[in-house]
Amino acid sequence: MKLIRTLTWSAVFAAAVSFGAAAYAQQPSENGGKATQQDKSGDRAQDKSRETEPASITGELTRVMPDQKAFTVKSVSGAEMMFRYNDQTIVSGAENNVAGLATSSGSEVTVSYKNDSAGNMATRIEVHPKR
Repeated sequence: MKLIRTLTWSAVFAAAVSFGAAAYAQQPSENGGKATQQDKSGDRAQDKSRETEPASITGELTRVMPDQKAFTVKSVSGAEMMFRYNDQTIVSGAENNVAGLATSSGSEVTVSYKNDSAGNMATRIEVHPKR
């Protein structure tokens, strides 16, 4: 008899806790459970800041392909990466323009770039003097 009473009270307690948790989860938030426009724009701003953070690599400029507006850099680890450039790409050290890259093969470069759907887009190319 005592065992049945204990099991009954345990079942009642478990049911009460379950129903209480379910009722609490269904309560609307202060704004009716909807995200505000400010929340949404804040999320977009955080996503854009993640997208726009450029990465960088330092290595040897191995090949320049002006007709494709592209070049390759061999990193210290031996990996060769291809980059694209455009008119907004900032170049320093090689006559301060992308035309000067062609004469800089073999030089050490530091490339800041963004990875987009079409590949690695160089935002800044710093050509270091040959040693």
